[in-house]
Amino acid sequence: MGKKYLIYVDILGYKGKAAEIAEKTDIDEDVCRETFLRNPLKKKIKGLKATKFHGISEIEGSDNYLILVDTIEEVIEIVGEITRINIPHKDFQWIPLEVGVGAKEFDKDIPVEPISRKEVIAFLKEDIINPYRDYFKQNYNESVRETFVLFTEDFYNDLEPLDKHYCTHICHKGKSFFLGNLEKIRERCKIYEFLRKIGYPGSRLYGRIDDVFVPPAEFRDIQNTLKRKKIAFITGTQEYGKTYTAVRLLWEYFCGGYEVEWIKGEGEHQRDEVRKWLEDIKAKVRPHRIVYFEDPFGKTRYEKGESLEKEMGTIIESVNNVKDGYMIITSREEVFKEFEKDKLSAVEIKEFEEKLNLMRPSYDYEKRKEIVTRWAEEENCVWVNNPRLKTIVLKEIKDEKKLTTPLKMRGFAVATIDLNEKDLLLEKIKEKSEETARAFAEEIRNMTWDKIVFLSLLFVSHYHVDFMRSVYEEIVKELCLVDAWDFDDALHWFRDDKVRVGDNVGFSHPSYSEALKYLIGGNDPFRRKYLEIFGKNLLFTLAENDEVAWHVARVVAKHFDKLPRNVRNLLFTLAEKDETAWSVAWAVADNFDKLPGNVRNRLLLTLAKAKNDEAVWHVACAVAKHFDKLPRNVRNLLFTLAENDEAVEDVAFTVADNFDKLPDDVRNNLLLELSKKEKAARIVKKIIKDYFHKLPENIRNLNYY
Repeated sequence: MGKKYLIYVDILGYKGKAAEIAEKTDIDEDVCRETFLRNPLKKKIKGLKATKFHGISEIEGSDNYLILVDTIEEVIEIVGEITRINIPHKDFQWIPLEVGVGAKEFDKDIPVEPISRKEVIAFLKEDIINPYRDYFKQNYNESVRETFVLFTEDFYNDLEPLDKHYCTHICHKGKSFFLGNLEKIRERCKIYEFLRKIGYPGSRLYGRIDDVFVPPAEFRDIQNTLKRKKIAFITGTQEYGKTYTAVRLLWEYFCGGYEVEWIKGEGEHQRDEVRKWLEDIKAKVRPHRIVYFEDPFGKTRYEKGESLEKEMGTIIESVNNVKDGYMIITSREEVFKEFEKDKLSAVEIKEFEEKLNLMRPSYDYEKRKEIVTRWAEEENCVWVNNPRLKTIVLKEIKDEKKLTTPLKMRGFAVATIDLNEKDLLLEKIKEKSEETARAFAEEIRNMTWDKIVFLSLLFVSHYHVDFMRSVYEEIVKELCLVDAWDFDDALHWFRDDKVRVGDNVGFSHPSYSEALKYLIGGNDPFRRKYLEIFGKNLLFTLAENDEVAWHVARVVAKHFDKLPRNVRNLLFTLAEKDETAWSVAWAVADNFDKLPGNVRNRLLLTLAKAKNDEAVWHVACAVAKHFDKLPRNVRNLLFTLAENDEAVEDVAFTVADNFDKLPDDVRNNLLLELSKKEKAARIVKKIIKDYFHKLPENIRNLNYY
């Protein structure tokens, strides 16, 4: 037994249309019927038979056809093509047809010629086509005259979610069926043709380029550059939609009647082919044609090729000399900049460049919401049809670090088709978001060490330009990087892309700062060398400056388990200095669960002795917030500090902020001790007022003294 899809085709208003043509042309009506209606349909269907159909038959004694195929894609292509058969006369357009589509299980193979059994076609003709004719006449007081396409419920249920969206459900006299959107069917048919042209037949990713594509902020500029200059270099951050944008442009030109080609650069061998065709550009770019060259300069790192560097000017001039011919090139930002630096031709290729990047950003929150939602609808995700879960997902991605790139937004939709639990959805968002940071880490690995040092400084903090310059130059000198760039050259290289320059120098997007955890740890040669530079050279140098020491403490605490012992010990070094003790106390409180128990306990005991109010405040907060995770001697710090006139106010505020996290006896004893201190009395009274019903009588009575 196997399922087949059946397409029933008949000329709509066969007699009436022939009479209309005869009246217009003065040609005999029978001749019109044969010449302008029957023969064009028969020729079209017979012409398609060899390439598309598994079974086809003109039903005996009629002008009807029944076509059997195995896939929905074949159905859409067939319907799209046969509903665009022109009546061969200038005063008329397409032959009007009535089309019914259904799905049926068969016990055995159906003979290809002829297919005439009544039971095979009855459920199409009698169950949907005739009821629709009657439905139309009742609602519009006239017979249907334009082509229509109807689907049975079984066929409709097999459609993809977005295709279902364009169908209209009709119930009439006990019959239930669906009216297909003819324009959408023709569009889908055209997309299938487009996918074959670009080498991705049946692709789910590019097959919805018209439904799920959300234009980046720069899209109109890219369109204009391509139209005016005939060439567009689309560059930018990896995973950020360069390829999808390029394919969308191909689709738009394809719809305009242009021949399209995509020369892919995924593998190294493919990129060699891309470069060869670029050098022989006249063989590819011809009138009324657009060609997309993917990553000719390298995929993840710059792949030097002297001929391309020398010939780029000639390539651009050659394209400009082709009337109505166009070229698109995509490249990662870093790779493109390396090529631009090395090119030997005089042509300024920057004038053809359009960037997609995180700094602008190309996709703001509204665009990101739209992309996630469209892909979720395409994949028919359970959560997108649940208002509560959808709100949770869209609220979560307000964080710029969550689902930053279009590729990860689609990946999230694909991974959550059946998920309907909040925690699982949030976990998937986290997982897909971390993949973007991991990809950025890989990009850094392909850079030279001077650029790596420059970016690594920003993993710790943002800085005034002059301070960052001095640290950069010191570290480069320590490392003996003889070919290292000057600081200003490195700054110019990264600015307006990965780096934002204002009063301070910092990453242009928070996602970049997440890459550090994928650069440290592990035991491969790169990570060993990187860890030595990041820890020994960079962190120790920065720790000498009290103004940035708190950033050092934060980084060490956050990544404690991945750092060598000498770098970990920076926390104890900074904790013993009154000027920097607060920074360690803050780092311990903020990264409590990332530090081993013995380390955080030692640090809290040390920091409690600091002559620094802010350090004491953070110690008190950490102890109160994590009271149940600490040993007795560390818990007792709250009572020790409560006896200290300088710290008593901080302890009182800490009790207020962590009221429900402290055991009843601890909280009550603390309130008794604090009430004796003048500096804390006001805060104690407010605590009693706010939590009156949760306190024993002896504590409540403290309000009266």
